Amino acid sequence: MTFERIGSARSWLNRQQVEIEDGVTRPQTVATRTTLGEYAEQWIKTRRSAKGGPLRATTVRTYRGYMSKHIEPTLGHLALPAVTREVIRAWYAALPDETPTGNARAYAFLKSVCATAVEDGLMPSQPCTIRGGSSSKPKTKVTVATPAQVRALADKMPEHLQLAILLGAWCSLRNGEVLELRRRDVTPESIRVERGVTFVDGKAIIGPPKTDAGVRTVAVPPHISEAITEHLDKWVNADADALLFVRAPGDRTNLHTNTFGYFTKQAIKQTDLPATFRFHHLRHSGLTLAARTGATVAELQARAGHSTPHMALRYQHAASERDRALADALSALAVDN
Repeated sequence: MTFERIGSARSWLNRQQVEIEDGVTRPQTVATRTTLGEYAEQWIKTRRSAKGGPLRATTVRTYRGYMSKHIEPTLGHLALPAVTREVIRAWYAALPDETPTGNARAYAFLKSVCATAVEDGLMPSQPCTIRGGSSSKPKTKVTVATPAQVRALADKMPEHLQLAILLGAWCSLRNGEVLELRRRDVTPESIRVERGVTFVDGKAIIGPPKTDAGVRTVAVPPHISEAITEHLDKWVNADADALLFVRAPGDRTNLHTNTFGYFTKQAIKQTDLPATFRFHHLRHSGLTLAARTGATVAELQARAGHSTPHMALRYQHAASERDRALADALSALAVDN
């Protein structure tokens, strides 16, 4: 430090001496002693969710996955002040091209960690300044299944899991929501979504949806009401808490998402759906079909359990594209005749 007056220098020096005697540790000192890996782990442990609670176990697992796979090998050992914009740009450029979505999510996580470090005074400025670094286009295009394809896929599933396909498509339920449905949640007329299940280290973690909007009641399209009734009668235990989908008929434990995914993948191979089709595409298909019937953004948002209109707008856009294609086809007919 330099000063214009010796009195100012002495005052500053006296303040530093008092802090040293009081054992005060300056942020800059902490920063030089703390690696990015250490700080990120503490960030994960103390981070709070939007609702003010601790992070979900699955979120913690995801964040630690970003650290171990993308960040720790290259940046984890660096002291916080050494994580500069130049270092981040070089790190980002070296990420594998075949995982664009994972790269973007790891970058977004790292940016959040660094933002907190800046707030704590441990970094001079945000080093993650790559334009568009947090966004990517998925390599696999989402497929909109036709009603006939949904039915065909359900038919190829084991009999006790066929209803899961219909609920994913026609009630726009997420994977974890379907696998946590219980008898008390389901009637032939409506589905009440209040919980979901995820798995961490093989253990089922049951909890509410991420947002309040995820708690919802979904009206059942009448054409699958009979399938619900038959499933409840044939495959579900009599008590109100009985799961709709279990590891084995008569069991009382949640079917693992990986096991369900395996059965779904095997069934997909027996249909004309592309090999890249996933259960989540059924939800996308159902919402796109709902948009084509004229559903508003608010209606799509409520049915899907989205907390903002942003995602619902995607399905209306898809419906608009289809409407444009129909209009073009009508013009072609008029010209040809």
